[in-house]
Formats: sequence, C-alpha cells, structure tokens
Amino acid sequence: MVMVAALVFFMQGGFALVETGFHMIPKRVRPRLPSSDRGRSGICFTGEHRMGKKEGQEPHIRHQRQQLIPGWRQERLSTATVGVVGSGPWPASFFLAAGAALGIRRFVIVSPRLHEPFVTVARQLDPGIEMAHLQGWLTHSSIGALLDGCSVLVDFSQLGLTNKILFNTARQRSTPLVTVRCLTDITHAGFRLLSTEPGKEKTTIRTMLSASSLSAVAWDDPVTAMAAAGLALEEIKRILFKAPQTSSVVEYSRPRPTAFLEALRVAVIGAGALGNFAAPALALSGCRHITLWDPDRVDVTNLNRQIFFAGQVGAFKAPALAHRLNTFFAAHARGLPQPFDENTDLSAFDAILDCVDSFETRLLISRRAQEWGKILISAGTGPDKGQVVAYDPSRGSGTPAQLFKMEQLVSRKAASGNPEPSRHGFSPVSASCLVQADPSVVMSNMIIGAFMVDALRRLLSGDPPGPLFYESSERDGLRLTVSSLSSPT
Repeated sequence: MVMVAALVFFMQGGFALVETGFHMIPKRVRPRLPSSDRGRSGICFTGEHRMGKKEGQEPHIRHQRQQLIPGWRQERLSTATVGVVGSGPWPASFFLAAGAALGIRRFVIVSPRLHEPFVTVARQLDPGIEMAHLQGWLTHSSIGALLDGCSVLVDFSQLGLTNKILFNTARQRSTPLVTVRCLTDITHAGFRLLSTEPGKEKTTIRTMLSASSLSAVAWDDPVTAMAAAGLALEEIKRILFKAPQTSSVVEYSRPRPTAFLEALRVAVIGAGALGNFAAPALALSGCRHITLWDPDRVDVTNLNRQIFFAGQVGAFKAPALAHRLNTFFAAHARGLPQPFDENTDLSAFDAILDCVDSFETRLLISRRAQEWGKILISAGTGPDKGQVVAYDPSRGSGTPAQLFKMEQLVSRKAASGNPEPSRHGFSPVSASCLVQADPSVVMSNMIIGAFMVDALRRLLSGDPPGPLFYESSERDGLRLTVSSLSSPT
C-alpha cells in the first residue's frame, strides 16, 4: 500500500499509468497478471508473448553481425532488465529504440513521456519486447523500489532530487548506474556521463547532480541527446558483458549552435547504419530538404543497427528511410535507390554527409565535394570506434581524404589484390551487407551519426570543429577526443 500511495503521489493526473505492452491502462483498472509474469518489483510486463528465460536467450538472425564481434554474449542482453529514468522524451526514447535493436528485451522506464516514433520502432524491431512505462517523475525514495530486479540503471533525469534518489538506490541494491547529465547555459551546451560501480562511488558523483532538485532543465537538443544515449547504451553493454566500467567522466561540450537548418539542402550518401542516425538527426534539427543515395536493399541482418528498416526487408534503403523521415519527422526527404558516382550532380546541395562504409567511395565523395566547393561531413565506424571530420571549402581546410590519406589506403588495398572501386563508386565488396559481413553494432553508428550533424551545425555557426574520435576500449572504457583542425591524431 505504501508503494501504491507513493506511485499515485508522484504520477500526473492523480493516478498512475502503467504501460503494459504498449497500451496505457489506468492502474486502478489494470488487470492482475499471474505472478510468473511479474518482475521482482511487482511491475507487470506484457508483450505479444511471454518471454521465458530460454526464449530470451535465443539469438535472432538480425543479431548476426554483432555476434561476429569476439566475446559477444547476446544472452546477457536478452535476459537483462534495464531501468531507465528520464525527465524528458529524447534520450530515453533513443535509448529504448537502439536497445531493442541491440537485443535488450525488458525495460522499466520512468519518464513523463516518450517520443512515439521511437517506441514504434522498438516495437517493430521486437514485437516481444516487454516494457513497463511509468509516466511521471521519480521524486520519492519509495519509488526506487520499482526498480528492484533491474540488472542496471540509466539516469537521464535532469532533476537533482531524482539523481540523488538513484545514486542511493543503486548503492543500496548494489546495482550499476550510468548517469547522463545535460550541460547547458547561455553560451555552451553538451553532456556529461559517469558510470558508477557499486561500492566504488567517487567524489565525481557531485558533478553529476543537476543544479535544481524540483525543476528539470529541458534537454531540448535531440542531437546531443542521441549521442549521449548511444554512449550510455555502450556502457550498459560493457556492464552486462562484465567488462571494466568506464572509470572517468566522459564529457562533450561546445558553444551552443546558432545555425538554422530549415532551408539547408543536404545530400546524405549512404542510407545504412550511419544514415539511419545522421538523417533523423538532421530532420530533428529542423532540416527538411534531405536527399538520400543508396543502391542497396534492406537485409534482415541490417536490423541490429539500421533501426528504421523494421518491417521493410527487401525494400530499397534510400526510399524506405526517406519515407520514415517524412512520416515520423515531417521532413521533405527523397530517396534515390541508385549509387553515388562521378556523374552525380551536386549543384543543388549546400552540404554533403558521407555515410558510406568503403574507403573507395569516401575518397570519391571527398574529391567531388572539393570540385563542387561543398561542405562535407565525413565519418566512419567500427564495432567499438568511429570518427567524424568536417570539411569547409571556404576555410581552405584539407578534405577528409587528404586528412586520412585515403588515396594511399585505397592504392595499398588495390595492390594487395582487393577489388578496385566499381564504376558506381561503391566497392563491389563493401557496398552491400549481402556480400560482405563485417562485425557491426548499433552504438557506434548512433554516436557518430549524431556527431556528424552536430559537426555540421557547429561549422555553419562559425565554430568549425576538429576531427572527433570515439572509442570504447576493453581496458579503459569510453573515450571522446576532439583533435585540432590540422591533425587527425
């Protein structure tokens, strides 16, 4: 009864709403489920079917690409329960959708609301996902008991009181906690992440407490929220895989972007893993005029990281992603199911986002951007790393191809007997996931895709960024590095 009273006290509207499956039902009329369908906290979970332990451990074919990563333990994801607390929709929503793609199947979420398109994506990726969404703020210590049974906790809340409750809850229950704080003032914005290991709490915890206890700072920037959610999900994966937790605070801060993207015309080359995050981040930043190039079709093994293709296996990627952008985010996107090559007309575009996965194509895009005098944001990812480079022809900076010596890399690759670039500019080997299966996972693409758009906003705001590098090392954990403009290292 104490638990129910506390829950009713903290929820909006005078009574609690619990999302069972994906339908909101008033708590006072919620049917009781058998005890076998309850988490240890007493929260009811339902989905389109019950998830037993054996079933939760069975890998789905969509996880094939991440299971190529040495030491991968899919069953530790599928049998975990992750508690997520927020005070706004963005980071928790991104985390839910990407977590579902990764293979996490059980969530307890306390947040005033979630962004519906990402709830839809999560459900489409895994119809058997189990989620209890408690719609409100966590502002009483009694409510911490609702998170009993969670394998790990994530705190995206920007309320100081909630931060303190979760630190105490994690310590008392010996539960690992990842805290993400939005950093914002008049001139700067960003985020800070701290991973707290039970029994090893540090004085840095004080830096993670939001300034206000009862008035949340709105995380109004979905781009940095996307990057932060990706980093949090990578740290959660590390914890569940029993890897060392990140020992230092991870921070990203830069001058607040002032550029408006509504009238910007952007070409996105590649609608795969990076494109699935860079293009939505563009749309959520206000960019409406987006054109995507990609000749590939969706394969089921893409779905562990290309989250917007659920239910579209066999469709062309570029039109499928454009349709999602238009439906979910009111963009005016178009998708061209054709390759980008030396004859592609770039005259109509203000900027290019290079989201492809072969050095041959990235070299071609760099050359074309230089020829046409176009802004270029180029990026690449691996399972545990990635980088973003911005090129602005008006500033006389080197192209990404020059910065990373891509021509030499391609020449060495050709000399070693690997295929030459095709006439389309896409390598016959690396252009399609159907041809070559490389290890790949959602987090690095989510993080780097968001930072690509942030780099574009910074450049257009007169704050040209240096190359950004992300890494999740087995020994040291998460690391973000922003280098000088003149050096890639």
